[in-house]
Amino acid sequence: MSRLIVPTKRPRHSRPSRTPFLASVLASALALVVALTPVVTMAESGEGMAEVRLNAVEVAVADRSTAARNAALREGLEQILVRITGQRSPGSVPGAEALLSQPGTWVEQFSYSTRGDNLRLHARFDLRGISEQLASAGAPVWGRSRPTVLVWVAADRGDILSRESSTSLAGSLQRQAAFRGLPLRLPEMDAEDRSRISAADVRGRFDRQIQNASQRYDAPLVVSAVYYSSGRPSMRWRLLQDGNSLRDGQLDASSEADLGDALVDAVADYLAELYAVRGGDASALVLRVEGLERLQAWHEVQQFVARQSGVRGVTLQRLAGSAAEMRLDFTGDPAQLERLLRLHQHLGVCRDAPRELPEAQTVTQTLRLCWQSA
Repeated sequence: MSRLIVPTKRPRHSRPSRTPFLASVLASALALVVALTPVVTMAESGEGMAEVRLNAVEVAVADRSTAARNAALREGLEQILVRITGQRSPGSVPGAEALLSQPGTWVEQFSYSTRGDNLRLHARFDLRGISEQLASAGAPVWGRSRPTVLVWVAADRGDILSRESSTSLAGSLQRQAAFRGLPLRLPEMDAEDRSRISAADVRGRFDRQIQNASQRYDAPLVVSAVYYSSGRPSMRWRLLQDGNSLRDGQLDASSEADLGDALVDAVADYLAELYAVRGGDASALVLRVEGLERLQAWHEVQQFVARQSGVRGVTLQRLAGSAAEMRLDFTGDPAQLERLLRLHQHLGVCRDAPRELPEAQTVTQTLRLCWQSA
C-alpha cells in the first residue's frame, strides 16, 4: 500500500488549557477560549460513549490519476458530511456545496490499497475545519458527544444477535453505523448475558430484563427490536432510555442488509435531531455545576463543556465552595445543551435544590446541573 501525506493547509488549533480549581482562577478571571470541537473520535466509554472514527473514510477509486482521486475524495467528503451534519443527503445543507467543490482542500492524509483487482482510497479529513465552515454557514453540526447505542435484536424464531454474529443483518448494522458515525454495539451474548436475558424477553418487551442486561455495557441508549424473517423482511423496534421509550417504529425492506441499514438510519436521524447544533448567532448562557469536590471533576467538566458543538466560548465567573458558575456562548437552545452535557455519566439533574449563586446580570438563561459521583 502506498501513502502520501498531505500537508495541512491551515494552522492547527490548540486545545483549551486546563484551569486550576483554585480561588486564584476566579481572581484572574481567566477566559477559556473555545473553538468548535474537533470531531475525530468519541469520548471514553466511561462517559457512556464509544470510540468511533469520524474523520476517516475508504472508497473505491478507478486509478491513481488526479481526476480519479478528486472524484473519490468528493465521495469520501460526502460521507464525512453525513456524519457531521446527521443528514442522509447533506449536499443541500448550507455550506456543503462549497466544501464539496474543493474536497482536496480538506484532506489531511490519503493512501491507496488494493483488494484483489480493486483499488481503494483511504482518506483522513480535517474535521475541525469542516465543522467550522459548516457552522459559519448555519448548517447543523453533530459533534463528538454521541451516546453509545446498545442493540438487542431477536429474530421471531431465533436467538439474539451478538457481536460475533455473521448474519447479513448484523453486518449491515455495524457497517451502516460506521457510515453514519453512530456508536453502535451488539451484545456479547456470553454466559453473563444469557443469565440475564433471552430472545423471549426481547420479543415480549420485558423492559426490566432488557434494562438489567444492558447495565454492564454502560450504554445510555438501548434499542430493542424483533426481526421477522417470514415473507418480506420486517422489524419492530424501540429506542429506550432508562426503561422509557423515546421512539418506536416498524421497518420493511427487501433484504436483511437493507433492514439493518434502515434501523441504523432511523436511530441516527432521531439522535441528530437531538444533538446536532445549528450554526448561527450564539446566545449567552450561565452553566452552574454543583458537587465539584475534586480538582479532577472540575477538569472533566471544563473539557467536556468546551468540546460540545455550538459552544463558542467559556468563561469561569464564580467559584463558591463546590459549585462553579460559567458563562458560555452557545448557538443552540438551553434544552439542547442540557441534553449534550447529560451524556456525561457524572452530569445530571440535581437531586436536591442547589444552593443559589449570585445571578449574572448580563445573562438571561441559566442551566443548572450537578456532578454525581459513582
